[in-house]
Amino acid sequence: MKYLLIIDMLPTYGLLCYLLVSICITLAFRWLAHACEDRRRLRFTVIALLIGSLLVALLAGCAYTIAMPYAQPDMVDFYRAYRPAVLVFLTGLFCVQSVFGVAAVQAPRKRHNV
Repeated sequence: MKYLLIIDMLPTYGLLCYLLVSICITLAFRWLAHACEDRRRLRFTVIALLIGSLLVALLAGCAYTIAMPYAQPDMVDFYRAYRPAVLVFLTGLFCVQSVFGVAAVQAPRKRHNV
């Protein structure tokens, strides 16, 4: 293995892309919780962001699964060993985003009741 082909790193790039998307969406939810007063618009925005995040997670999972067999043999073994952890990673990030999304929708109600 003298050099890495792009196909060798594609599964990793997909996971890093979803990690970046997850961080940005989580920060957006925290910002929306403080900035948006219209609950209907806030709920729509949270749902739209979660759907977009789910699509990116599915894309990252598909990129991992599809590109894995085409990598160099030592990389294939590495990616095959971590396949279950990838699904837990993607699901966990989406669950964290969902919790922050629900908290963002609930935050204005708590602010107005106090």
